Amino acid sequence: MSNDLWVFEDDVLEDNETLAVLKMANLLKNTLLPEGQIRIGSFFLQGEEGISKPLQYSHEHFQLLETFHNYTFGIHDGEVELSLQLYENINNHYRINCFSRCNDVTGQLFSINLTTEKDAKGSIFFMQKIKFSERLEGHPESTKAFRRMKQEVFCGLLRKLGFEITETNDLFLGVYDTKTETFLNTTAKKFISDFLMISLLKGHFMGNKGYQLEILPSYSLDPIWLNLQNDISKEKLPEKIINRRGSRSIPLSLRFKVLERDRCCKLCGRTPNDGVKLHVDHITPYSFGGTTTLENLQTLCEECNIGKSNKSSIKY
Repeated sequence: MSNDLWVFEDDVLEDNETLAVLKMANLLKNTLLPEGQIRIGSFFLQGEEGISKPLQYSHEHFQLLETFHNYTFGIHDGEVELSLQLYENINNHYRINCFSRCNDVTGQLFSINLTTEKDAKGSIFFMQKIKFSERLEGHPESTKAFRRMKQEVFCGLLRKLGFEITETNDLFLGVYDTKTETFLNTTAKKFISDFLMISLLKGHFMGNKGYQLEILPSYSLDPIWLNLQNDISKEKLPEKIINRRGSRSIPLSLRFKVLERDRCCKLCGRTPNDGVKLHVDHITPYSFGGTTTLENLQTLCEECNIGKSNKSSIKY
């Protein structure tokens, strides 16, 4: 194949990706936040549409969600304004972001790249590693350990809320099928709601966004602890951080094939339209020698996946 043909093929793929993103953005623009609420387990925050003034790129022409997903939520510390934004960044990658403003403090809470895979043509993935990188004044080892602790606690909370988090702390939020113009493992409404909830929670854990949620413990650390000169030894870290065993992750293209094949929970039969999120799970667990292959993977809703735990039977 000539170099010119390769360039042409890349241009076609880029044009197709842009068209798919535009269609997805249109779907999200026409999706309402369910009941105008962010739900965190049994707790919910009632919001109102709109923000007091522009936030980051909320009103720019290149921002594909325009002003359709700007919200204001009343919390104990005042009002927190959230703005979901989708645009192509300076590295020519499309990215969806959530920016916040509360008590005159503005910043980015959470963002995810829109990822495509050549082995899973017609799909856009939303997957992002959960981590904290805010600057903290203090001893380097102490501040590093504090960020790792927050990462572990936050990922544990997200798992309890039904999100799919890998053992390497990667959040798999969704996959969009460009052929059917729908999400395979969730709904557009649930995607919007989940993105806002994760963003709001992450802002709480970051501790520097002008607010704290009253339903969660504070994660503002005592400066005295951060300035300890002693190195943070392994004995001082939680055991689950020290002994975390990395398992083989499921490639995005393989996730797409499993979700596209099953399209529902293989145990209870429910779909995203029934209000559940779909996960991709090993039939025979990896820890029991199970392989990460199409034959050993299945789609489960978050409830059945939690119930299955680490059991090797398909019908647990």
